[in-house]
Amino acid sequence: MRRQGLLSASGILLLGLIVLMTLHEWDNPLEDDREAFLSAPLIIADTITAKAYDRETGKVSYELKADHLEQFQREALTTLTEPDLRMENDNGVWTIRSRRGEVRDNGDLIVFMDEVKARSETNGVTLSTDQLEYLNDAGQVRSPGALTLEHRDGNTRAGSMQSDLNSGEMTLGQGVVSEFTGSN
Repeated sequence: MRRQGLLSASGILLLGLIVLMTLHEWDNPLEDDREAFLSAPLIIADTITAKAYDRETGKVSYELKADHLEQFQREALTTLTEPDLRMENDNGVWTIRSRRGEVRDNGDLIVFMDEVKARSETNGVTLSTDQLEYLNDAGQVRSPGALTLEHRDGNTRAGSMQSDLNSGEMTLGQGVVSEFTGSN
């Protein structure tokens, strides 16, 4: 009888040891993958269309389409593949396209990257650059790097650009060179 009690006590101790070892391993199962978990996208979507509205007038400020979207909560960042933005105001319609893009500051800042093309349908102007930033609330577009503007009379190259979409005023900087072909 005594031997049976000793075996039972040993068995219970062994079982308790196994449970403690298991609980120690399961204490925080995501600890090793915590960084991967926190940096994973919160939302993944394909073929999206998003619209932003003016707070005062209720009109559409811009319409943004993209082939692929990934939204990251940790960095408050949304990445886009093949973004296509269309905006219209009193100065006409502009479209901006690129290979990649990022939406920051709750949709107020959209950064277009890689083979950026912006076109004013009203003015017949096409802008080409590697990066273009659209600031929705300020109504501004800026290019921090080199760009080329193609227009009816030729083309213009510059090292940077800032444009106010409401007034239509554009400021070019850092080595502006214009070539005019003339019209017949």
